[in-house]
Amino acid sequence: MADNQDNGSPRLADLMAPVGLETIIEAQRPALAAMGELNSRLYDGIAAMSKEWVSLFNLRLREDLAIPEQLAACKSTRDMYRLYADYFQNAFSHYQSGFEQMTKCSLTMAEGTFDVLRSRAESGKRRKK
Repeated sequence: MADNQDNGSPRLADLMAPVGLETIIEAQRPALAAMGELNSRLYDGIAAMSKEWVSLFNLRLREDLAIPEQLAACKSTRDMYRLYADYFQNAFSHYQSGFEQMTKCSLTMAEGTFDVLRSRAESGKRRKK
């Protein structure tokens, strides 16, 4: 067979040295480190966004639950209109502010993600040189 022939060229089995588990893990270490850092940044960003969302939700819930009592205290139609106008104005302001904060959190999370990817790509280029 082909293995028995000696034509001077190395056999495929001789070219493929056995690779141990440690070698495989070491080869994957940069990618695993990058993914760990990336996941950490994403987790921090998601936690910040969740915190902002809960803060907005709690604020609006307090405001919404206070309306029936405030309506009951109204003495005239003008008081009721003023109450509703203030309520909607405050709600709009709160939602606008909350969504701005969540957008900032999203931007920070995206920038952090790209920073990790960029720094890992640059360190990979330096390692190859």
